[in-house]
Amino acid sequence: MTLTGPTLDRSVDLSRLLERGLGQKPDAVAVSSMNEALTWRELDAQSQNLASHYLDLGLRRGDRIVSLLPNRLQVLVHYLACLRTGFVAVPLNYRYLARDIDHAIGLSAPRLMIAHAEREDDISQCAGVAGLELGGLSVEGDLPGFGLFEPLTERAGAAQPSDRPGPDDPAVVFFTSGSTGQPKGVTHTQRSLGHIVASLGAAYGITENDTILPVSSFSHMLAQIMSYAALSAGGDAVVAKDISIGAVMPLMRHHQPTVIAMMPYALTEMVYASDDADAAFQNLRMCDCGGDKVATDLQKKFQQVSGVELAEGYGLTEVGIVTHNPPDGPIVHGSVGPAMAGNEFSVRDAKGNDLGAGEEGVLWVRSPSVMAGYFGDPAATAEVIKDGWLNSGDLLRFDDNGYFWFCGRQKQIIIHDGSNISPQEVENVLLENDAIEAAAVVGVPDTLHGQNVRAYVVLKPGVKQLPAAEIVQTARDRIGYKAPEEIFAIEKLPENAAGKIDRVALATMASEDVSPSRSS
Repeated sequence: MTLTGPTLDRSVDLSRLLERGLGQKPDAVAVSSMNEALTWRELDAQSQNLASHYLDLGLRRGDRIVSLLPNRLQVLVHYLACLRTGFVAVPLNYRYLARDIDHAIGLSAPRLMIAHAEREDDISQCAGVAGLELGGLSVEGDLPGFGLFEPLTERAGAAQPSDRPGPDDPAVVFFTSGSTGQPKGVTHTQRSLGHIVASLGAAYGITENDTILPVSSFSHMLAQIMSYAALSAGGDAVVAKDISIGAVMPLMRHHQPTVIAMMPYALTEMVYASDDADAAFQNLRMCDCGGDKVATDLQKKFQQVSGVELAEGYGLTEVGIVTHNPPDGPIVHGSVGPAMAGNEFSVRDAKGNDLGAGEEGVLWVRSPSVMAGYFGDPAATAEVIKDGWLNSGDLLRFDDNGYFWFCGRQKQIIIHDGSNISPQEVENVLLENDAIEAAAVVGVPDTLHGQNVRAYVVLKPGVKQLPAAEIVQTARDRIGYKAPEEIFAIEKLPENAAGKIDRVALATMASEDVSPSRSS
């Protein structure tokens, strides 16, 4: 059975992203942070100036520019310069270490680097940086051997773009989070990224009256596509310096955004730092929370504080966000929502047969949003894209109302006595216990059963001892053989560079039988 989202009645030309705002309100604020703001006219001029200087440096359409930058307004200026001229942005997670930076440079083969001055130590250790043909530009300070970025936005260079990029020209190379292995470079074209932005704008219902705040790194897809969706509709975007409460709450209270998005752990900090009358939520109409499991307690607490229901969705770097609970309802808690506009879905079994409602299988997606491929890796691309359909590698099911439910990642499935166990299903049961703040489950090799289930949990503040026997028994009563055989309490679950639970690190910890700090 194939499910199709609503028809997408518009697309977004990313090379002309600012035209609506420029035409309607050129001197109104388009993007802002806590201490800075740019009007539509200023944002347009700065991105055009920068594009001109990139051409003066010798860059040409299709050339890649790697960036290692924290969230700043300059980041958006850089991205817009690339989109309007046809340079390919290659954003790196700001948490990358020297080895990660070198991997990304080696894979994407950029000609120029834009980096923040505070990353000097890591950049100095990268062999790939020294080999960049056009060197680098430094933001907010000096990097040895780099030019200065800011002056290039102040006035135009000598060269001017001759024409706009085409729809099939590459626009960006996003690196995957590496949650299931070495990060890959996901290449999106002007067309595929524009379709992602248009579909997101339709799902969120974004208009010129919206102020959006993505609490996420602008090296990731979500922050970029949310900002582009707002700008394309004539709305404005707010840039959070980082995802800490100290950075986010002042922005929330000052700008009073209508749409926000953040990971569950960041949202947890925010709601417990707020009260029911907090002005931060005065204009809020939607909060997108995803990336990891959203606990029931968090959903209830957020609605109590904000008066707004959390809306979950599902997506992946290779195709963008493709399902979402609609902000105008009905929102089904625990579900990742129905198909978004312009996307087609098929849930299939191991033999490739279509499954029906209620049956768990691998999600395949067909859409103009599907990536062009993994940069420099046609073999890996061919493994996941077949006849125009992309294999997500994720296990989902859909109900009779067309709402999808995330069941786990195929590569993370635990096989115990020949039966498949979804880590997320076990984690959901563990999170119902009042003693547990966070949980992650992995498979441990076992000669008799193939794999056993091991859980790592973080205890809530004030809980001194892990009631392991009680938790295991409760889990067995609920989910039988899927319950964990072992539970270890640790101070903090490891995170990958994207801020998600690092299941690769946990699996390594389990395979090496590394003893955690506390266990029961």
